[in-house]
Amino acid sequence: MKILARNREEKSSKMPGKILALILSATMFITPRFSAFAAPTGPGASPETERYDAATLARLQDNRIEYDEIPDLVHEYNPDISKAWNTYRNSREDFAKVVTEMESQQQVVKDLADQYVSLGQLTGSQLLVSTGRQLDKGYKGMIQGMRDTYNKWETNRQNTSAIRRAERQVIAGTQSAMIGYETMRQNIATLQTMVQLYEKQADMMGRMMSLGMATGTDLASANSSLLAARSQLMSLENQQESVRRTFCMLLGYDPDTQPEICPIPEFDMSRLEGMNLEEDTRKAIGNNYTLISQRTSAKGNTNDQVAARSRMIEEGDQKLIIEMQRLYQEVQDKQAAYQAAQTGFAAAELNQEASERQYQLGLLSEAQYIGAQLAYYQKKAAKESANLNLLQAMENYDWGVLGFAVVSD
Repeated sequence: MKILARNREEKSSKMPGKILALILSATMFITPRFSAFAAPTGPGASPETERYDAATLARLQDNRIEYDEIPDLVHEYNPDISKAWNTYRNSREDFAKVVTEMESQQQVVKDLADQYVSLGQLTGSQLLVSTGRQLDKGYKGMIQGMRDTYNKWETNRQNTSAIRRAERQVIAGTQSAMIGYETMRQNIATLQTMVQLYEKQADMMGRMMSLGMATGTDLASANSSLLAARSQLMSLENQQESVRRTFCMLLGYDPDTQPEICPIPEFDMSRLEGMNLEEDTRKAIGNNYTLISQRTSAKGNTNDQVAARSRMIEEGDQKLIIEMQRLYQEVQDKQAAYQAAQTGFAAAELNQEASERQYQLGLLSEAQYIGAQLAYYQKKAAKESANLNLLQAMENYDWGVLGFAVVSD
């Protein structure tokens, strides 16, 4: 009796503290922890090579940014996202160590539990007997649960939901940044050409005015167009550098580096064929992060509380239905605008080719020729802008389906 009690005292004074520490450590790894910001890694750092074939890996590290690479580049090199995934993977390794340590203590816990049972049987204390049995059973169950968690670590979406949500948000923002940058680049190229044409036009008007073939109003109008184009060009060039630096930082590049930012391809019209507003809206309601939060946070079991919760959920669903209709209509509107811009540009191409021939044959004046050139580049810019607007509208719709549509209060 005394020996048993002494052994119990020795073990209970040494082991429960360690076991408790292990249990507390285990719970800390159930939900991954990650810091808010990390130093940029940048393309060229070692990615998760098992995720990619050799060709894809080479594309990600070639110092050229293409639009379709954005999801992988964000996953691997965005400072916050790459840090989050690295911490998550390290957490898995640390979690495995805790599981192994707890398994190594299983016999110690069983011995301690047996002592509680024996002591309870000797003293007639059912509480001690029950405590001992529950200790052994509970510890085994915890180890098994932790082992299951470890085995399902990579496939358990709950473990990574916060990181995946943040990653998708960054991808959407980076896509918008690249579309914005491409819009600026196209406008700058157009304005540079138009500045040259306006300079020719202003010079020509000056010469015509000296010959009495143009008025002061004509010259003032030409100079006004030239100054406006120069002002727009300067403003866009200043903004472009800021957008470029932000965009590169989102992909882990040092802001002072100069990776090649490739042009965004023409919009893939086949993406429109996959749109189904009714089906997509159902998916959006199930995926929407705001609505999910509302559903899970609402509490209360009284009739009034249940009714209030039902109203809140219904109102949220209705707001999302309206938002998805808006996003869908925006795609339709941008598609129509793009088709109209294509038609306008096709006509401008024909006019431009005709004006080239006529000018070479002396059938078109210099003023008429410059005017035709200006019209051509304006239509070209309109088509390029409409293409990017349609792409952005399509991305907004798709992200809405995936759960990121805004549900206003």
